[in-house]
Amino acid sequence: MKARVLLVKVPKKDIGLFSALVDGSGRLAIVRTKEKSSEEVYLIATPDTFDRLLTVLENIKRHLEGLSMVGEVPEESVEC
Repeated sequence: MKARVLLVKVPKKDIGLFSALVDGSGRLAIVRTKEKSSEEVYLIATPDTFDRLLTVLENIKRHLEGLSMVGEVPEESVEC
C-alpha cells in the first residue's frame, strides 16, 4: 500500500502536544519529525485515512497557534 505523506510545521514546543492530539484522534497517521531541531513534521497516512486526517488537522489548527500545512510530499522524502 502506498502511503500519503503530509508535511506540516509545528512550533517545537508544541510537537509533543501535536503528536498526542493526532494519536488521540484515531491514529490516522504516524507522526515523525524531520530533524530533532526542526519544526517540520511528517504525517504518514494511508490513502484511506488521508482525507479524515486533513479534517482533523483543520480542527487542531484552530487551537494550536503556529500550526501550518506545507503540503503533500513524496513518500521517499521520509527517511527511515
